[in-house]
Amino acid sequence: MNRILQDDANFLVELTDWQGQPAIRKTAKPTAPETRVKRMQNDVLGMRFFANLTQKQPGLALHVPVVFDSGPDFYIREFTDDPPVAREDMSLEEAKPRLDKLAELLVRLDRLQEGEEVGYKGSSNYQNLEASISRWADENVADKLISEADSKRVKKISAGLGQYLEPAIAHGDMSAYKHAYLRPDNKITLIDYENFSSRHARYYDAAWCFTRLYSFAKTTAIPKYFLSSLLAMAEPRAHQSEQLMAVLIQRTLGLQKDAASDLEKKGIDFRDRAKELLKLVLENKLELLHD
Repeated sequence: MNRILQDDANFLVELTDWQGQPAIRKTAKPTAPETRVKRMQNDVLGMRFFANLTQKQPGLALHVPVVFDSGPDFYIREFTDDPPVAREDMSLEEAKPRLDKLAELLVRLDRLQEGEEVGYKGSSNYQNLEASISRWADENVADKLISEADSKRVKKISAGLGQYLEPAIAHGDMSAYKHAYLRPDNKITLIDYENFSSRHARYYDAAWCFTRLYSFAKTTAIPKYFLSSLLAMAEPRAHQSEQLMAVLIQRTLGLQKDAASDLEKKGIDFRDRAKELLKLVLENKLELLHD
């Protein structure tokens, strides 16, 4: 049954068998940097962390792949073959009820708090986000992805937003296309927890999902609908708009990087969408990003 799904300098990922059922085995290669191996270990930590959440909070409607076995340089987890929450060719009407379910899951997760700081601490940490915005703006200018004027505008509208940011549990790499799958029982399966943390900036998963939808959706009405759906269900919070704008600004800067990288490495070109979103975000009006 073994089938290779990924084979590069860092990892070997295989579809294999575990006691009669399909499973995913991921193995770090000797050439993998220590940072990448640690992120793989964080994937296991994230699956176990979220599995524990689902036991304590069955109303989450979340399914987490079972970790069958793991070690310092590998893990074996449950395989899922359910369809993704969204496809790039989906119409708005087809996507709406499915995105509602994902938005509802993110809102339910947002209500949970874990006292312990665990998981990956990177540029998405609520204490680091404002600094990463400034750094990424400079890097994007250096890489000729945005103009100097855009960089100055980004820094101006993001200045001070860090004071409003709050920690929240997050998957850290949310995509309705590749990381979230809709099961027949209407639960959502999430995979790939390498960037999981209990201290990401609030709404980080929502911003990740929004920018990926903006990149690939058939119409930009789809990401706007997703954000509108999430806001309609979200708990009222102090400085909600400021927190949302902070993560949306950061992810929009990240989107410029992703667009350039995907064009170079994969031949996929969504630079126009990335620039379009940047223009909207620089208006600094949250209502322009949702219906």
